[in-house]
Order: sequence, then structure tokens, then C-alpha cells
Amino acid sequence: MNFWDSANFLKKKSAFLAIFVQATVFPSMRRLFLLILLSCSAAAAAAEIAPGAHPRLLMRAGEEPAVAASGPIFQADSIIRDYSDVVLTVAPVGRNMDGNRLLQTSREVLKRVFWLSWTYRMHGGEAYARRAVEEMLAVSAFPDWNSSHFLDDAEMTMALAIGYDWLYPCMTGDERSVISSAIVEKGLKAALNDADAWFYRIGNNWNSVCNAAMVFGALAVWENDPDFCSTMVDKSLESNKLAYEAYAGGAYPEGYNYWGYGTSFQIMLELVLEDVFPEREIHPEGYGDFLASADFIRFTSTPAGNCFSYSDCGRRAVWHYMQPWMAGRRNDPSLLYEENRIFGVTGFDRLCEERLLPMYILCARRSSVQSDAAVCPQDSYFLGGGTTPVFVYRSGWTSRDDDYLGVKGGKSMSSHSHCDQGSFYFESDGVAWATDLGMQDYGSLENAGVDLWDIIWDGERWQIFRTGPFSHNILTVNGHVPRVDRQTGFSRVRMPDSPSRADRIGADLDLTALYKEDLDSCSRSVYLKDGELHVIDAIQAGDTVCHVRWAMCSESEASLHTGGILLSSGEHVRMLSAEVSDAGERCPEPRAGIWPTTYGSDKDVEGMEHLHPTDAPNPGTSMVGYTFTLEPHQSAVLHVTLRKIR
Repeated sequence: MNFWDSANFLKKKSAFLAIFVQATVFPSMRRLFLLILLSCSAAAAAAEIAPGAHPRLLMRAGEEPAVAASGPIFQADSIIRDYSDVVLTVAPVGRNMDGNRLLQTSREVLKRVFWLSWTYRMHGGEAYARRAVEEMLAVSAFPDWNSSHFLDDAEMTMALAIGYDWLYPCMTGDERSVISSAIVEKGLKAALNDADAWFYRIGNNWNSVCNAAMVFGALAVWENDPDFCSTMVDKSLESNKLAYEAYAGGAYPEGYNYWGYGTSFQIMLELVLEDVFPEREIHPEGYGDFLASADFIRFTSTPAGNCFSYSDCGRRAVWHYMQPWMAGRRNDPSLLYEENRIFGVTGFDRLCEERLLPMYILCARRSSVQSDAAVCPQDSYFLGGGTTPVFVYRSGWTSRDDDYLGVKGGKSMSSHSHCDQGSFYFESDGVAWATDLGMQDYGSLENAGVDLWDIIWDGERWQIFRTGPFSHNILTVNGHVPRVDRQTGFSRVRMPDSPSRADRIGADLDLTALYKEDLDSCSRSVYLKDGELHVIDAIQAGDTVCHVRWAMCSESEASLHTGGILLSSGEHVRMLSAEVSDAGERCPEPRAGIWPTTYGSDKDVEGMEHLHPTDAPNPGTSMVGYTFTLEPHQSAVLHVTLRKIR
């Protein structure tokens, strides 16, 4: 019987006994007996589920020596301690809003409190504890934690929950009262507002982050009101089942970076529940896909140190502290190979969710697979399903010059998605010949008045260069945004023939639903053959003339050349060429084009109409491709090839 089953059993038992008392006890004594019975039952339930003494979150009292002796602690611990020394010299944060967000402030508080508390527990020094308490008291005095954007509230709640629990013996009674009251009033009770706490009803990264924070907050202040805290924990864990749906098919719909964000907090939640309620069975439906998503993150980092940067994502690979936990759960040392390689290049300069760095040490310590046991993966491709299906192939794992191909399907109307269905990423010889620009900083757009979350078909989100269709490696027709539709605007990815065919490996997509405004049909095949990239689009025009634009964004210099478009990066040169076939007697001739990726003054350049002063600059990139025109109902096959010159 797990924690929640035990509590429910006691509640049911109380109800049964209450009925029995009413039926058998003298009327004058019923009320007294009922009050005593229910009080005893509540006390028994609280005793059954009490989470234990402080500190009880992530690292219990007395575990510090074992953690200090674990393999990965030295460099990470040194960085945490150095930062803690710096924080001793600065003032607590203020309530500084960035547009409609307090998130950067909340994250800074989480980093300060977590790292200072870690330093105190691992090394002693009252100054670290006092400085963390000072930070918590300062934010406890804020009028609120901006629950209208609940991630802000969640990360602040997480910060104070860890600090309150870890530094409990260091605080006075008054300090505990102020901080615990803030956790309850500004954190937990803010989640009782359904309009703000919509994370309970969705399955994206918000679910993992916010529910983890609510559980941490409730467990930290459990003694204050066990019944209320138990209710909050129950609510979050019931809601958190939705988070596992995001991992369906093994691919994470929000992409590389948001896998790191959501999965970080999801694993923090798993760890604290294992510690506080070890009898709980934590294998909800979807748990297998959750573990399988470690392959998704392994494959979406590229040989040259980039990542398959679709959706709201950065363009460079980062080091994920969650993979040691995943490797231990799956008993799979190959999951650590790519992380070791990334860390060997970037060190601590590029960390996933840096403020949670102590979790690397805690996750690695609990893992049965250590980083020095990593083995080179033997698989070469990954096919993930779910809301955003993707295909990835890499020719090897040991060289930055290996070939890498990623192909993306899915739909635009999903969390953090871009208008990029059918896009691809191609890397070879350490060059991202076909790339994705990734996300633009939200603040830069929202502060300029852009409605970034207007995701209807003609919404403002699709007018942003990096987010909309005109920066992506896709087709556009008549300058229209491909279909944004919850039901039909979806592109599936499937493997062609056998993925083991060394002469041709890639993916096929049915894109018809995305282009139904202009085209009767559209399908795409993206594959590698003998080291060359091939993209074949088979389309049929609808009732009107169709002006088709095939585009590719590249981290290379582009120039028009006889036979196509010459792309160069250092000593490496490739040629992009195109031909149209199966178009009947009036077969159009594709016209090569190079378009800007940064806003400028030359309004006559084709494609410039899709750029705006709010768009972020994209230096070092070129937008290249081909245009052609189809008559109504005319069919054609466009075959674009990127071949190596040297």
C-alpha cells in the first residue's frame, strides 16, 4: 500500500466508523464520539504520511559525507562554492519584472538559495546560511510572485522550499514563520486560482515545473497544515500524470531545450518522492516513454556541438545533468557518451538549467552508471513519435565531421512550436549546411509589443522571422503561412523502406494538410545518399496559380554560380542544385535565390518583406533556395541536391 492508498484507506475507514457510531451510540454522545474519532483518524493519517524531519528534500541530514565522496563533486562543487562567495557580497534581488515576467528574478533566487544552501551543508560556514535566509526573507516580502505567469511563482516556491528545508535548523522561529507563510500564501495558495494555475490541465513543461514546485513547497512546510499540504500534493501528482503524455513516442514535442527544462523538474519530483515516500510506486502510464526520451536528447545533439534546434530552442548543445539519472534507471552507459563529449568541449560553460547544478552531483551519486563507464553508442538513427515526430540519423559518434540529418514533422499549433513542419537539419564536416535559427528571446519581442503567443493561423507569432515559415527549410506557396490547425495541420514522419540501407537513409512526410489553401497534395522525402543531401517534393497545384518557394537556411557563405548556389565554409564547399520534373509540357525552370536573414534597408531584395525591425540578427547565415511557378492543378516534382565539391 503506497502513501496515497494508505491515506485514502484511513479516510474510508473513518467514514465507515462514523456511520457505525451514529447507528449504535446514544444520541447525546454521538457528536462527542464522532469528533474524537475523526480527530484520531486525521492524526493517524498524518502520522502515516508524515515526510520526516528536516532536511528531507533531495539530501537528508547526514548524507553530506557520502555525497562529498562521490565522483562528480569536485569541479561542480568548486563552481558552486565560488559563486556562493560572490553572492555574499551582493544585495538580495528586487522584484524586477521583465515585461510580464518575474521569471529571471525567480531563477536568480533559486540559484542563489540552492547554491548557498548547498555550500553551507557541504562545507559549513554560517555566512552562507545567513545570506540564503536573507534572500528568502527579501522575496517573502514581495507582494506576490507573479502567479499570472505561474512559472515565476513555481520557481520562487521551489527556491524557498529547498532553502527552508535545508536551512531549517539555522533559522529563528520568526524567520521560519515568515518564509513558510510566504510559501503557503504566495506559492501554494496561488495555485488555487484556476485562471492562473492552468498548468494542472496541460501536459507540457509547465506541468512538470509547476507541479514539482508545488510538491516541494507542500513537503517543506508540511507541519504547518498537514491536511492542506496533503491535498496539494495529491492534486499535483494527479495532474502530473499529464506530463508523461508529452513523452509519448519517445520524442519531446517542445524540442531540445524544453526537454531539459521540463525533465529537470520532473526528475527532481521523482527524487524527492522516492526519499520522502519510499513506499510509493512511481511507474505511471507513460513512464517507459519518459525513460526512452533520453535517446531523443542523445540524438538531437549533433557531431559539431550544435543541436537539432527546432521550436523554441537554442542552436548549441548543452550538458544535461539528467542523463546520469536516466542512464542509471535504464542501465545504459551509452547515454553518457554524448554528454561526456559535450562536457569535454564546453566544460561548465554551457549547462542545461544552470541554477540546478547541484542536481548533477545528486543525480550522478544515485546512478548505478558513472560517467567513466560510458560506452560509445552503436545505433545510428532515432525515430520519435507523438505530437512532434522526428527522424534523426548520424553516421558516427566519435568525430565532429560525421554526417547528421534531422527531419521534423508535427504541427504548428502546439506548445513552443514554429511554423516549420517538414523542415530538416543537415551537418557534415563540422558545418551546419542546413540549420534552424531557433528561438528569439521572448523579452525582446514582448517588450516591443509583439504578441508572441498569438498562434492562430494569421497570428502575430508567424510574422516573427525565426518563428514563422520564412526562415525555415520548407516550402512556402504564394507567400502564405502553411496551415495552423489543431486537427488537420499535422505532418507525420515515416521511415522509407529499411533504415539500414546505407545508400539511402532518411524520412518521408505527408504535408498535404499544411498546404491545402494552395495545393491539392504535397509530400516530401529527405535523405542522404553517398554523403549527398537530397530533398524531393512532389506537389500538385490547386485551383489557382502557385508561386512556390523552396528555402534552406545555412551557416555558410552563399553565392550564385553556374549550375546552382555555391555554399562555402572555410575549406569546405558544396553545391546546391535543383531540377523540376514530371510537370508536363510547360515544365517550369527553378530560379536560384539568396535571401536576407537580417533586417536591412534594401527593400527590393526578394524575401525582405518577411523581416521586421523586431527580428533578432542572424549573422553568419544565408537563406538560399529556388522559386518556380505552377499553373492550376499542374503537378511537379522538385528534386534539390546538396553535393560536396571539396
